[in-house]
Amino acid sequence: MEAKIINDPIWGPIELHPLCIRIIDTPQFQRLRYIKQLGGISLVYPGACHCRFEHSIGTSYLARSLGLELQKNLAMLDEPNKPDITDKEILCLEVAGLCHDLGHGPFSHLFDQLFIPKFKKPGDQKAWEHEDATLNMLNSIFKNITWNDYLEDEDIEFIKNLIKKPDEKEQKNPSLNENPDEKEQKKPSLNEKPDEKEQKKPSLNEKTDEKEQKKHCLYEKTDEKEQKKPSLYEIIANGLNKIDVDKWDYFSRDCHMLGLHHNFQCKRSIKLARVVKHGKEWHISYPKSEYYNLFDMFYTRYTLYRQAYHHPVAKAVEMMITDAFVKANKCLLFPPNKQRYQTCYLKHLSKNTYDFFGRKLEVEICWDCIKNLARVF
Repeated sequence: MEAKIINDPIWGPIELHPLCIRIIDTPQFQRLRYIKQLGGISLVYPGACHCRFEHSIGTSYLARSLGLELQKNLAMLDEPNKPDITDKEILCLEVAGLCHDLGHGPFSHLFDQLFIPKFKKPGDQKAWEHEDATLNMLNSIFKNITWNDYLEDEDIEFIKNLIKKPDEKEQKNPSLNENPDEKEQKKPSLNEKPDEKEQKKPSLNEKTDEKEQKKHCLYEKTDEKEQKKPSLYEIIANGLNKIDVDKWDYFSRDCHMLGLHHNFQCKRSIKLARVVKHGKEWHISYPKSEYYNLFDMFYTRYTLYRQAYHHPVAKAVEMMITDAFVKANKCLLFPPNKQRYQTCYLKHLSKNTYDFFGRKLEVEICWDCIKNLARVF
């Protein structure tokens, strides 16, 4: 299979890797065509009808572009012990950018922020996140396509960690299946000799060395590759300063579709991005001349939240759609009970909700749930 070129309204011609084409052709990725990027905001801004499908492709393109630029600059850098970026890692970045939103439900964040919390059980400590469904769908995709001609098993794990890092709390907390006898064995014995206790205590010099290492560490690393190359984890979802290609794409795409103006130029930031040593770690950094462009990025984010994302009418519409989902929850059935859908759903929808949306739109919303929810779970 050869690479393909598609024309994107924001970034122009985009060349897709053959592995990305295989992923795009799967049902899990094609379902993104039916999931609106901005949820119910399209009922306030008629132009905001773009979907997660094109946003995912745009994020993949920007991830590859930034990865190639950093790779080129690192190759020219005359610095001992500098990290390198391989071609395979760039492909992993491209795939991670393509698949980072696979798990979104109907109407995007409306589903996980408004609908899911209404059905959260008292005993549930961890809230459902779309990244969890993304990883499940990614496993399903790689079971059904051929990928071992480009990637290896450890590359698949790297892609998953780029999308969502392993939960640090789960690593620190003991397993629920742990034998209580093993816990007792770990506790120090009362009859333990004081000399043995003193041997276990770290010396003052060891404590100061640990503190100095923590000063140089900006945030805790949960992956071996992240410890060696933390800059790779700042491209798709940057937990350090929130400057990443995911935001660059949806800021530009949302402003374009909403009819809002913005001054931020992400292609300039890509050209000026460098991997710089901070203490003992290498992180993505930008020169002082890029200050105002990055300021425009955050101001664009503020403008989008003020004028679109938190628009009072849009939020009211999303709450009404959520109410429709809640009332239809009992009749949105999946195989083997899917045949009961048409006879059930009109009984559970209230008259007020039915009158507000209108007959045609209401049916479209419910069928959109069936098409998308059945693939999410």
